[in-house]
Amino acid sequence: MSNVVNQKEKRSNMNTGPFAVVIIVCIVAFVGGFFATRLLQMRPQSITPSEVPVKETVPAVQEPEELTESKVPSVKETDGNTIQVNWINSEQQPSRVPDEVLSRAACFNEPTVCENSSNQYASAVQLGTVVGGVYDGRSLEMTTIENQGMGTFYASYYVLRDPSGVVAPVLLDRLYRNVGGWFPSRLGEMTVQESLGEKVADLDGYVIDTESVISELETVEQIVGDTQGRSFVFTGLWLRLYSQEAISLASATRTTQLSDGRVLSLYEPKEDVDGNVLPGQTSMGRDQFYVLDEDGRVLFYDIEIPFFKDDVKDEDGNILEGRRIPRIRWNDGSTNTQEYFKGELGGCGFKTTTHVVSQAEIDQIGLMAVGLGLGDDGSQTQVFEPSSYENDYYTDAFNIVTYPGEEAKTLADFVHPYFYFQDAFDRWIEATSIEIIPPVECGKPVIYLYPEQVTDMTVWVNPKGGFSYTEPLYKNGWRVTASPDGKIVNQDDGLEYPYLFWEGRGGMYSAPHHYWVVEQADVESFLTQTLDEMGFFENERNDFLEFWLPRMQEAPYYKIGFHGTEVMNQLVPLQLSVKPDHIFRILMDYSPLENRFPSNPPTTLPHANREGFEVMEWGGVLQ
Repeated sequence: MSNVVNQKEKRSNMNTGPFAVVIIVCIVAFVGGFFATRLLQMRPQSITPSEVPVKETVPAVQEPEELTESKVPSVKETDGNTIQVNWINSEQQPSRVPDEVLSRAACFNEPTVCENSSNQYASAVQLGTVVGGVYDGRSLEMTTIENQGMGTFYASYYVLRDPSGVVAPVLLDRLYRNVGGWFPSRLGEMTVQESLGEKVADLDGYVIDTESVISELETVEQIVGDTQGRSFVFTGLWLRLYSQEAISLASATRTTQLSDGRVLSLYEPKEDVDGNVLPGQTSMGRDQFYVLDEDGRVLFYDIEIPFFKDDVKDEDGNILEGRRIPRIRWNDGSTNTQEYFKGELGGCGFKTTTHVVSQAEIDQIGLMAVGLGLGDDGSQTQVFEPSSYENDYYTDAFNIVTYPGEEAKTLADFVHPYFYFQDAFDRWIEATSIEIIPPVECGKPVIYLYPEQVTDMTVWVNPKGGFSYTEPLYKNGWRVTASPDGKIVNQDDGLEYPYLFWEGRGGMYSAPHHYWVVEQADVESFLTQTLDEMGFFENERNDFLEFWLPRMQEAPYYKIGFHGTEVMNQLVPLQLSVKPDHIFRILMDYSPLENRFPSNPPTTLPHANREGFEVMEWGGVLQ
């Protein structure tokens, strides 16, 4: 009987064994096929900029492997922490769905905007694929966040993503680019962690690599040369050429080839008969040259003038932006010692790095040769001056009065106030003496200090175009004792001051994109309400109105806008020996109008924090 049972068991085992194997094989095949299909679906797909990217589904993983600090590549593993990238042509870089975690962490708009995961203020693009090293095969992506306030700022972050979605994304700390809508940013000014501050904690699931770099994105030659022997100086980077804000640059028709084979283009925006930029054009980069970076961004360059190269520095050794002492031998045999601006003055600094004047304007001026510009390369450039200054253009500049009761200057107070020359592209360039009373500058910016206890500190402010006045006297910084009630004692003279006061000129400048058009009778109430909404103390608001209201009485309407802290930090860097908890800076820009036209107000107004040690600063553009 037992033999019968054993034989039945054997037959049963023989029948079920192959069946079980088949089942197991099928399961394995199904699972393997499923994940293979998902991996194929996750591979980057090329889509045109006009296509709206569809949200991709990432396979659920029980416990994704996180790239711990110990797994971040070492210097040895990545050849000096330099990541090699197989770049996609910038014209073909495909759009990607912005990551919600990064988009929210990097969003500084209104909370309701940042909380909306499908908001329109984030964009992403795939730049290429990493080749070799620990990150081999990772996709390099750039996510750009559009933050709106009194102005618009575009912050870009560079992320390495594992195509399978298994390994945590890596954020490259040293590759952060922040560009305002009106000025070109510089490289290496800030890291990702410095830009995000406390919001770094919101980057759930991200690893921050503080060491690795991508040389093509981190290093830009300060001077490049073309095949004709002409040199160009790097002035800043801007947005991607293929973005809506920069697409007009693609209409540039004048080009030159660099010695490395790249093409440098000259941007000359199209204008109406009055010199206003036409719709679809941009004043950014006016009369500058540009070349594309690997991520599709615009890199701006200015042509180097052989006799216009000697920088001017302040007493602390800081280069005063835009100011030079050109090497000119005047016709009377004397050598030039004056400082000049080659850019077009305007606002709180200068509007262009090179002030190009049309041939029609030159014909109206009438020029005479007055000297030779002597380049350090042995070149000589003919220098011209107006044959007559009987022209409203010059008269207005000579007679500008900055303060009520101030005596106006005349032509007799100046020697060679203007001169003109042609550059290597046959463009006429105007240079203006620094001795000319500027038609506009940063007017009475004042700094209030509110530490939590009586504190000794040094305050440094560095207007990129230099000071014209300070109070108390600025001596490589203000050494002061500040009190919680705002009282400031200057340690150099022992006197008490309500604030630190300076005037001067910043760097590249453009009027605010957002503004209000206000009837003159309503200017005082408008400013009062706006400053209150920004969190000004009563004494700060009264100081502001006392200085600016008398200057806004003549015209029937005024166009009024404000730049905020980020713009001020670019124009006029501010530092303190004791780190404040919060810094709030505004700069008012206003223009008199004869007729009303629609306002273009910002979506939000910034607000002073008023907690901890806060620094407050207000100023305006003298017109």
